Amino acid sequence: MLCVAGFDGYFKRVNPAWEVALGFTGEELMSRPSIEFVHPDDRERTLAQNRIVKAGGRAVMFENRYLCKDGSHRWLLWNAAPDLDISAIYSAARDITERKRAEEMREQLVRELQTALAEVRTLREILPICAYCRKIRDDTDYWQTVEAYVSHHTNSRFSHSICPSCYTSEVEPQLQLIE
Repeated sequence: MLCVAGFDGYFKRVNPAWEVALGFTGEELMSRPSIEFVHPDDRERTLAQNRIVKAGGRAVMFENRYLCKDGSHRWLLWNAAPDLDISAIYSAARDITERKRAEEMREQLVRELQTALAEVRTLREILPICAYCRKIRDDTDYWQTVEAYVSHHTNSRFSHSICPSCYTSEVEPQLQLIE
């Protein structure tokens, strides 16, 4: 979509691609300040970009949303350069609405995948352990001792000992039987 806009904020010329993209005729687009066609959430950024261009700068790959005649909005990607001698801005805009939708869908999928990955990580932290013998079931559905499982999945080594509580409840009664 090609256009010429005046520093007064009105389109001076638009090519037929504008009507195809937005549904407004060229006359309708040129009858109102161009900022009225910009999505309200994008107006401040658009006005700031326009000030830069009017001061002699350029708009390169500037994105904003434009109103369509049916009330919807389309994303446009702009490149613009000023002609300071005649107070005009020459612009080319491309409709990138489908690209923006695809990016939004991709971002949603990434968020869903990140959530699923976090759930998988949580599940991987849970060890299925037998309530009776305390063996752990591995990923191949094989039950092995805690020592074997930990030795296989870490660099830890075991040395066996007896805690004070088990000494009192298990070892001392056995020692008393011997005496």
